[in-house]
Amino acid sequence: MRFLGPRSISSLLKTALDVVYYGLFSLLVVVVLAAVALLVMPNMAAEMVRRFDLSQDMSSGMEALMMLAFALSLGGYLLVTHLTRQVFSTLAAGDAFHPDNTRRLRWIGFGLAGLEILSYAGRAFVEHALHVRLEQGYGLRAVTAWFSVLVVFVLAEVFREGARLRQEADLTI
Repeated sequence: MRFLGPRSISSLLKTALDVVYYGLFSLLVVVVLAAVALLVMPNMAAEMVRRFDLSQDMSSGMEALMMLAFALSLGGYLLVTHLTRQVFSTLAAGDAFHPDNTRRLRWIGFGLAGLEILSYAGRAFVEHALHVRLEQGYGLRAVTAWFSVLVVFVLAEVFREGARLRQEADLTI
């Protein structure tokens, strides 16, 4: 079982990430189009909400705002997935310590941290502005998410050091 190079686990994961990336992109397009439709045709949107009982006492503008916030989070996941695809492309090519992987991993870490902060803001908005009480089982998830962010930043530094050592070895006669 090989982990790097063509026909390895890395190339299999890269293919899976391609599928997820294009699925997220399609979902993002649908959500943005739906939010624009809510803003452009508020009467039709209000009728759809009333007919299907999708929400309670929410204006189409508020629904569009929530959909755009959801689209923003989808954009963050899309960015993280895109950068992860690029990292796995270099791994599938057998080039683990590609110099660009350090930058990519740092941006993945910033993206994951931003998504976590966005989820805190969204949770606070829903609880305070919409007066919806959410369950309190969020603590362990938060620790796991922030630990993941730190691990990605540590991996970025490991890849930076690996790239530096590879460049140094290339200069050695």
